[in-house]
Amino acid sequence: MAITVYNTLTRSKDSLEPIEPGRISMYVCGPTVYDDCHIGHLMGPVLFDAVGRWLQARGHELRFVNNITDIDDKIINRSLSTGEEWQSVTARYTQQYFDFLAELHVTTITDHPRCSDYIPQMIAFIQKLVDNDRAYPAADGVYFDVTRQPGYGKLSGRKLEDTLSGARIDAQDGLRNPADFALWKAVKPGEPNWDSPWGAGRPGWHLECSVMSTEILGQRFDIHGGGDDLKFPHHENEIAQAEGCGCHYAAVWMHNGLIQYGGVKIAKSDPRMKDPAFAQQFKARFLLDTYGAPAVRFFLLQGHYRRPFDFDPSNIEAARTALARLHKQLGPLLEADGATDLDTICARALPDDCAKRREYFLAAMDDDFNTGKALGHLFAIASAAKKLSGAEQQACLETVRDLGRLLGLFIAGDAVEAADSAAGSEHLAGLMDLVIELRANARANRDFATADTIRDRLTALGISLTDGADGTAWAID
Repeated sequence: MAITVYNTLTRSKDSLEPIEPGRISMYVCGPTVYDDCHIGHLMGPVLFDAVGRWLQARGHELRFVNNITDIDDKIINRSLSTGEEWQSVTARYTQQYFDFLAELHVTTITDHPRCSDYIPQMIAFIQKLVDNDRAYPAADGVYFDVTRQPGYGKLSGRKLEDTLSGARIDAQDGLRNPADFALWKAVKPGEPNWDSPWGAGRPGWHLECSVMSTEILGQRFDIHGGGDDLKFPHHENEIAQAEGCGCHYAAVWMHNGLIQYGGVKIAKSDPRMKDPAFAQQFKARFLLDTYGAPAVRFFLLQGHYRRPFDFDPSNIEAARTALARLHKQLGPLLEADGATDLDTICARALPDDCAKRREYFLAAMDDDFNTGKALGHLFAIASAAKKLSGAEQQACLETVRDLGRLLGLFIAGDAVEAADSAAGSEHLAGLMDLVIELRANARANRDFATADTIRDRLTALGISLTDGADGTAWAID
């Protein structure tokens, strides 16, 4: 079955057709390494690692680039404020990032280019934009002229005239248009800098990704990924720069959902982030120490990558509890070797209902990498296995383990234990009454897709539903 993916650029879900048959090239924006990692830095790598793992499982050779931004205003400001050399700052936080990726079983990334290693290529890229009359020198650097880019705004859906009217910039900056953005920034006292035809300076942030992606993957590559907050201006400007240099750039754009807490989007400007105890909840080290890396990865894969992720502690705790129950059910199988290729896993004999769920798992992953729906089917197989015995039961549990491992879950050594959560259990009965009512309403309205999704998500949390003449009963498996 062909893999379909939602393309932000076309706003449609289409079949993924590799530029080079059998090979997929993917670029995902990485962190700016100036401070401790938070969960936002890890979401993209985990989500796109699952994408990469599935592409490999489906037989594609993968080259996955995840850059390190080691030249940026934030890095320079940290260096100037602490007196620490900028290279030391970036080296420390880059290693921290790599360590976190290892804990979370992010294994498919093949390249981690650093911006500072591509300065000559960036200068040559800017020169080509200047020669093509897409960019021009100004008093404080070199800028891209957004009015020279046909279709500027096509990724984000923003109209150029709205962007121009909404931008603010002083007239003395000497720009052609208020929305023009910097490709090269003239040096300021104490800043790292490199020589260029426009004087000493450093590259702009948007430029860095355009150059590193095309240098490593070529002028046309398959997938560009990143957080939804990067669509504008970062990704929009990447497209403009690349096309200004004659590149076709990325064929498919994938954007993952953003962080929420209690249903409300989290951003640095959020007043709640001024509370150190609240902000601490999103630090990578805190989350991994509190819940364990396997539970954090499982939580991120429980939904769909394009939807928001709500980091209310009760949600992560529920994910850890569900994962712990499944780990307990797998028992010794969790530590044993298993099948590693999809054909072998799918050839394993299973009871009919479990075999169908296995097919549903494949279909969910092929349909825009719907890990949440896929995991629901794995939990359904595990639930069915409780009613089996002997070889049939073992075959089902081995299938759960092996398909999960294709997504970086159920790895040997990852056993998770559930924490007691008395406060959460006090409200569970009322919450389940509400969920069952919503599911009943969906069924009454013949919205069976929503009703099935509710059931599958509950199954993934270790909660089974039984429909009967007297209504729907629920139980924690």
